Amino acid sequence: MQKVARGSLPNWLLLICFLLSSAVAQAAGLTATHSPLEPVQDQSAQKALDDNPEAALARLSDAEVRALLLERLRERAPDAEKSFNPAITAFQLQGHLGRLHSEASAIFGAFPELPGIFPRAFEALNQDRGKGGVDRFLLAFIAALVIGAGAEYLLRRRMKAAREAVRERTCDSDGEKAAALGFLLVTDLLGIFLFTLATVGGMLLLAAGDGYYRTTFVFYMAAILIIRLVITGADIFFCPDHPNLRIPHYSDRDAGGVRRAVSATVILGAFGYFSCALFGVLGIGGRVHQLLLILVGTMITLGMMATVILGRHALKEDLLHEDQKQSMIRLYMAAAWPWAFAAIIALIWIGVVLTALLGLTPHYGAALFSIALLLLAPGIIMALEREARRFIAKEEEVRAAMLRAAKVCAFVATIVFLAMAWRIDVTGMAGSGLSGQVVNALFQVGVTILVAYVCWSAARIWIDKKIAEEDKAFAQEGMDLAEMEIGGTGLSRIRTLLPLAKRTVQITIGAIAVIVALSALGVDIGPLLAGAGVVGLAVGFGSQALVRDIVSGLFFLLDDAFRLGEYVSVGHVKGSVEKITIRSFQLRHHLGAVNTVPFGEIRTLSNFSRDWAIMKLPFRVTFDTDIEKVRKVIKKVGLKLLEHPEIGEDFIQPFKSQGVLEVDDYGLVVRAKFMCKPGRQFLIRRYAFMAVQEAFAQNGIEFARPEIRVRAEENDDAANAEKVKQATRQMEAGAAHAATRAQDQPEKDQTPS
Repeated sequence: MQKVARGSLPNWLLLICFLLSSAVAQAAGLTATHSPLEPVQDQSAQKALDDNPEAALARLSDAEVRALLLERLRERAPDAEKSFNPAITAFQLQGHLGRLHSEASAIFGAFPELPGIFPRAFEALNQDRGKGGVDRFLLAFIAALVIGAGAEYLLRRRMKAAREAVRERTCDSDGEKAAALGFLLVTDLLGIFLFTLATVGGMLLLAAGDGYYRTTFVFYMAAILIIRLVITGADIFFCPDHPNLRIPHYSDRDAGGVRRAVSATVILGAFGYFSCALFGVLGIGGRVHQLLLILVGTMITLGMMATVILGRHALKEDLLHEDQKQSMIRLYMAAAWPWAFAAIIALIWIGVVLTALLGLTPHYGAALFSIALLLLAPGIIMALEREARRFIAKEEEVRAAMLRAAKVCAFVATIVFLAMAWRIDVTGMAGSGLSGQVVNALFQVGVTILVAYVCWSAARIWIDKKIAEEDKAFAQEGMDLAEMEIGGTGLSRIRTLLPLAKRTVQITIGAIAVIVALSALGVDIGPLLAGAGVVGLAVGFGSQALVRDIVSGLFFLLDDAFRLGEYVSVGHVKGSVEKITIRSFQLRHHLGAVNTVPFGEIRTLSNFSRDWAIMKLPFRVTFDTDIEKVRKVIKKVGLKLLEHPEIGEDFIQPFKSQGVLEVDDYGLVVRAKFMCKPGRQFLIRRYAFMAVQEAFAQNGIEFARPEIRVRAEENDDAANAEKVKQATRQMEAGAAHAATRAQDQPEKDQTPS
């Protein structure tokens, strides 16, 4: 066996390592993280390695073998993103965990050094300045702050009257509140700007200072400026002292509590982080400086989490305010959001700490900005939703749709700002590779959804507006479908077709949006459409009745055979058209029943609500009645009805006599008729009956009554009594037959004939 020099690896072991590494690289596609190395063999050496790898590796040193392994791994690096190996991922994760453990142990091991950094910072700040140097700097700093506060006080005094007028303003909408708060915010920012200028100028006049003192002033002035800006924003947003201007629906107690918690957190955070930064400038770095940053950040994180948890009821009520439906999903989301927000704050800080422990640059500003954005964004989005609902209540659909589109834009802007804060280059991700495809697809899908929403909102607003106009015009004519007589005039044709057009537009926009979204996601919609066509054809053959109903309904609507509210008869079914769908329509019977009639089942359709209606009324008079006199009396009644204030305008042709219709066993049947607007014939009939009865009574015309005459025999009382009994039984039988017919046809007097 070949001997191996001490300090080197056996050749067979190197060969095994090379083969295993090549296999792993081929399966997992490792990405090389080192700089490129020059090739260690020429072409002949490469050929020898390919022909006899064991002999070739035996002649290489350990450094050459390692270089060769790195080169082979680098050659297979482009395939790294195409595969995934759990073993490699677990190995990398183990390495990261080991590094985190070592870094955390080193940082928290510096805890005993923490108390000594404050004297070291004081000594570094006060070096070469003699005793009392820091005191003189502090006095100058305080004096400069007083100068700045005085300048700001003078400005606020000049603007006090205008600010007080705005604060006392009564606002009816969130838009008016936003305008008033915008004015207050601008004046506050002007005051802060003047305070900053005056403070900086005063500091330059009172103390020039050296580098350390200038740095100290800049750091703590920046901290004061951030504190002022955040507290001003909290005052504007929460308005603890002016509930009439408050946009979030917090109580005064909740608004004040959240504002105080935010103020305390930002004061601690600003001074804590700028003090840590100053310590770094003063030469205090290393593990103890990292430990100080972690402790300050942890305290700030706990403070923010406590703020959110203590104010969870206010956050929940703000998300649920004026929510009339109060759906269970909305309730659960509103109740869970404060806890989820607190968890997000904790996760963000944990991520920042882990980033620092791994040796990467922690994004403290991104973390704070993300938390502030997530605190404000839900309130802003809900304010836009409330304004949209207010405009809907005022029937201003256009503004409501614009506000809801603004709500969607605010949601998208929140995501974009979060990505920018964490330095996620969305445009850079939209390149080649899987991540680029995902970003492009999500962007296209988002744009598609937004465009579809805008198109649907515009169509819905226009259709709803036209429907409201048609209903208003119908109501101004004194029409009411709920109280209309049988056969009354229905709604207009456009009012009948608008609901169907609305549903058709909705389905069309939805289908187009789905197709475009699938295409953006990489789905080939050509075969999909072809398959849908085949499936539709199969469904058409299998559901011929459904297709027949849809096609028949289309032609019925094109022929304007019926409209909403019209009284129609289809076979043995009668009623007013109450609802129209793509395959059937519903008829509401005048006694309350609802009948659904498929369009394909219609053979004959009678419409009682078009153009005009004729009502014919029979009157039975005695045999000795003067028919000419009856004609004149009915004519006078017709002229009188034309002047009636309630029904006079409904006549198309006046009420007039048609002469004797027939002669029956009891008298002469005289018929009269009139033509009127559809749906008004039954009301006119009631007035006509009353008028004719009154006119006949005044002119001595009697109505014929059913009667049976019995001829009595002289001196034969028994025979006469038997005839009377027979006549009585005959009358009772006739009355029973009439009652039976009335029971079998209870709608005779109510249904159009």
